[in-house]
Amino acid sequence: MYNQVESEAVQRLELLLRELCATGWVRLVLSREREFAGLVDRNPQLELVDFDALATWAEYERLSDKWQHKLISHLASHWDAIAFGSKDELLEYLIRSPFSALSAVPAEEAMRSLQSLRELCASGISLPLREASARVFHGRSKVLDSRDELLRLLGAASGQFWDAPIQLLVDIPASFDEAVFIENLVTFERMADARRPGWARSLLIYAAGFKGSAKRLRHRNGCRLYVRATHGEAMELNASTANGLEAVGAWLFGRSELPVYFFGDLDFSGMQILMSLREVFVQAHAWKPGYGELISVLSSGGGHSPVMASKERQIDPGSTGCDFADDLLLPSMRQHGRFVDQEWFGAADG
Repeated sequence: MYNQVESEAVQRLELLLRELCATGWVRLVLSREREFAGLVDRNPQLELVDFDALATWAEYERLSDKWQHKLISHLASHWDAIAFGSKDELLEYLIRSPFSALSAVPAEEAMRSLQSLRELCASGISLPLREASARVFHGRSKVLDSRDELLRLLGAASGQFWDAPIQLLVDIPASFDEAVFIENLVTFERMADARRPGWARSLLIYAAGFKGSAKRLRHRNGCRLYVRATHGEAMELNASTANGLEAVGAWLFGRSELPVYFFGDLDFSGMQILMSLREVFVQAHAWKPGYGELISVLSSGGGHSPVMASKERQIDPGSTGCDFADDLLLPSMRQHGRFVDQEWFGAADG
């Protein structure tokens, strides 16, 4: 397309592209429309939507699929059900959930890794999940992520392998009566350094995206608390800090209750995080002091389009369950077609 000099040739290629998109296999992605910009000027790209349909039409078989067939065939012939457990259930699982992470090794070696995992499960040794993965899969720590069913089939006991604990960074005031999860580190640091009356009694928690929505957050073995302190403050950590941590633990691990709020970017992803956070803290709401300031930016004509911040693929959650978000924040973003990053908060303070 870029080598064409005749407009008719470009138009013919555009027609072919759009016919291809009509199949539903791919999607034509263009940069934002500008005056006098033709198709070529808008950086056309094809985004793959339905690989399987396209591959079937082209009679294409991925290398990983070929390897998967070899693995299944090898296990069917060589897996010792007496020594290593049910073969039929394992094969049925692998057909449903291909083990492409091992496709770089021969089927024989992949089987030996699965046998080693079976032996580790049978031993009763309890380990962090990624350490167990590294032991049996050539030092690769993430192979067993989201493989609970495989572990069960190979004889792992409940809780034998566990995910690494979530690390929560907190800023604890002398006393607090609410918890505010903050999406971005810059805003967390700014709010911790300069506490206004609006959050003087707020426990500030750096949420780091979707970290706050993990259910193991509310279990002592699934979460570790880290206290934010400046260098000078670090020298003075004392009984007051210990009492503060005890109070945080009492709330987080279920012995007491606090109102919970979330403050993040004013965009659809931020609302997705709020919705996920509400699965762990049912009464969590959008934090009005922060979002109130960001929504005023939209109302005055500010903010940025999704395309300007590479956020055009964010998905509108529809609703979050929080009245403030559902009645004001989401409708405002839809109406104006713009977002505001959280770091704007406090800009008026200089």
